[in-house]
This record gives sequence, C-alpha cells and structure tokens, in this order.
Amino acid sequence: MSEAKKDLGIAARKDIRIYSQLPMNYQVVFDDGRKKEVVSTLTKDISSGGVLFESNEVLPIDASIKLTLSLPGVGHNIEALSNIVRVEEIEFKRQYNIGVEFKEIKEEDREEILKRISHLDIVRILDIAVEKGASDVHLTCGMAPLMRLNNRLVQMKMPPLGRGDLKNMIYSVLSREQIAIFEQAKELDLAFSPSGRKSRFRVNVHQQMGNVEATFRIIPMDRNTLESLGLPSVIGDFANLKKGIIIIAGPTNSGKTTTLSAMIDRINKNRDAVIISLEKPVEYIHKNDKSIIKQREVGIDTNSFAAGFQSTLRQDPDVIVVGEMSDQETIRTAIIAAETGHLVLSSIHAPDTAQIFDRIVSVFPSDQQRQIAQQLSRCFQGSVTQLLLPGKQAATRVVVTEVLVVTDAVRHSIRDMNFTQFESMMQTGAKYGMHLMKDSLKSLCDKGLIDIDTYMSYTED
Repeated sequence: MSEAKKDLGIAARKDIRIYSQLPMNYQVVFDDGRKKEVVSTLTKDISSGGVLFESNEVLPIDASIKLTLSLPGVGHNIEALSNIVRVEEIEFKRQYNIGVEFKEIKEEDREEILKRISHLDIVRILDIAVEKGASDVHLTCGMAPLMRLNNRLVQMKMPPLGRGDLKNMIYSVLSREQIAIFEQAKELDLAFSPSGRKSRFRVNVHQQMGNVEATFRIIPMDRNTLESLGLPSVIGDFANLKKGIIIIAGPTNSGKTTTLSAMIDRINKNRDAVIISLEKPVEYIHKNDKSIIKQREVGIDTNSFAAGFQSTLRQDPDVIVVGEMSDQETIRTAIIAAETGHLVLSSIHAPDTAQIFDRIVSVFPSDQQRQIAQQLSRCFQGSVTQLLLPGKQAATRVVVTEVLVVTDAVRHSIRDMNFTQFESMMQTGAKYGMHLMKDSLKSLCDKGLIDIDTYMSYTED
C-alpha cells in the first residue's frame, strides 16, 4: 500500500454515504417489462451500496431501476441494476428523495465508487488530524488538506482538492437546512461531531473566489480544568463569585472559549446553580453535576445573542455565559444582568486589558459612553487577557495571561474612562492576583515551558 493510501486509510468504510453531486441517468423497469423514459439528474448521496437522488414524481417502492453514473477520472460510465428502497417527500418542495440500492454492479465499478468515497471522506481526514495532535484542518481549493501542527501548516498526503470535490466534501457534514443557510448567507458556523467518534470540531464554512472552503478547529474532548490548562488560581476565585461581570479577552484562537468552559466546569462541580450559556456554535458539551447547565446555540435555539439573553433572564439563571459581547444590546443586557445579582461570564476580542474597555464603551454612541462606563464600574469583577504560545515540548501550547481584579482604584478608572491606568495597577496589584502579560511570559520562560525565542518574540523588553 502506498504511503498516501496508508496515511488516509484508503480501505474505505463501506457503510459511509457521502454528499456527491454526480451526473446520472435512470430508467424505471416495471415487472411486466415496460420501461419509463430515461431521465437525467444528479445524485445527492452515494455509497458503495447505492445512491440518493431527487425526483419530481413518486417512484414505486421495490421497483427495478437501471442507473448510469459518471464518475470523474473513470473512463467509462458505471451501470447498475438497482431497486428503489426509499421514497420520501421533501418538505416545502414538490419533489421526492429516492433511495436506490445496487443489486447488480461490476466489482471494479464498486471499487471505483469506494475510491471516490475515500477521496471525499472528510471524517477520515479529521481522524488523522486528531491522531497527529493537530489544532486545525484547512480545506482549500487546489491544495491537499492542511493541518496546523505545532503552529506550522503541514499538507496531508493526498491529491489536491478540486472545486467540485471540495464542495461535496464540505457539504457532506452539513444538513440540508445548513446548506440552504450557507448558500444564502455565504457564511456558516457550526459544531460537528462525527457519528461513532468521540471527537468534536468547530467549523467555519466560507467562500473564497467562488469556492466553498472550510476550517475545522479540533475541540479537545478531555474535561478542561483551570489547573490542567495552567491558568492562574485567581480565575478560580472569579468562578466562585455570585454576581458581576468577568471578561475573558484575547485575539482569535487564544483559548477564550476553553477558559470559559473550565470556569463553567468549576462552578458545575462546586455549586448548585442554574447555568445558561449562549454560544455560536456550542463547542464544549457539559453534563449536569451539582448545577443545571442549559447550552443554547445561537441560530438554532435562539435567533441572536441579544434575543437569547433577554429570554435567559426569565429562566431563573444564577450564571449566564455569553460567547461574545459584540453589540450594544448584548453588552447592555449583560450589565443589567450583573447589576441585578447574576454572574455573567463572557469573552471579547481584545489584545490587552485597556482595549477590553475601549471596545465595550466604543460600541455605544458618544452621548451614552459615560453612562455605560459608570454602570460597568459598579458590576465589573475582573478580566483575563490571554494568548496561546507554542510550548517548549513538541505538540504543546501554553497559555500566557494578564489579569485585572476589581479594586476601588480600578472602579474609579473605569468610571472616569481612564483605561491607561490599568497597566500600573496590574504591576502593583500582585496581592490581589493581578499581573501583566510580560510577567506571565517571564514566569513561563523561567519554568522552561516556553523557549527563549518564543519569549523574545512576544515580550516588549
């Protein structure tokens, strides 16, 4: 077996059915020998055992049907005598899904179908990425799938993906409803758990130069704890609070969602509370322990963060987790919830502590900004700004943090919108659990968790 085939496990799963639009002709053959006229269409799904396609008429169950398929790269048409085994009406369309099972097909043609399934089997690609310890998988037109390993992009050993195959591969993990949403909006975020696997992925589907492409972020399935992530103990103190706002900040891919998940886990283990989260998509799945956890996905369980947040306040929550504070209504509702005795945990895209507050306040018109700052000063409890850096040991990443804890001086600076004062407060606030990013970097370097080159790349000293 070639190295490429070995790497992809080309002995395809014979039970898999993939989304694949292939040209197809079919002709229904009745028991009395009559034949319907030949109809041209496209397959929707294909497996080694049959196909699924759409028809604008109801076809009889168990009827014989002669199929002629055209597979890319195969020098002849594939013919199969088959039976209709499934007929279902498509909701809101005057059409029907027709499921067909092969009865007579040449073995070499079945092997050609298996090869195509292997080529488009995205679950097999994701399995390889998980096994090798990758953090992300990129599917882009004209290239083989790429994995991010130790912060480097590595191509998988398989042929480049053409435009049509790439679209079929990505669509194979989407529901019909998700495909419709994507084709209208041109953007789609979702979480994906392959059947029969323990792995889970955050997926972003997008278009690039007219091509359907996707990025898969691998969500670690191990139960995250604050200790296992190497987070400072003060974050555990934040999780023990009964009210106020805690903000986790950082750039994209800095582990904000993972930190929030670990805080939820701490509350769930130690406190009888109702925890309601609003996420897009739901990444880490929690099970009820001492707490009740309700995880609501924006776009599925509620239409928006703002609408979901308003509804959440009527569900007797103790802790509200908002995946991201990015618009006026969500921020305003978060502040009201914190002021009325709820603990609100949320994240924001910001590179440092001062910009957390700049970004929150700047969302509002100038005549409302001082009022928002005053309200925030009363309910703010603490913030964590973080980055993920490559660890000294291969295939590891470590988190570097900056922590601000509320004090009277911090409240005063928020109220006066004097956010530049936070750096000096964190520098002198060690007794409260505060520290600067550069101090966390130095500590990680001194402990041998990051190398000197990484330290020098991120420090300003």
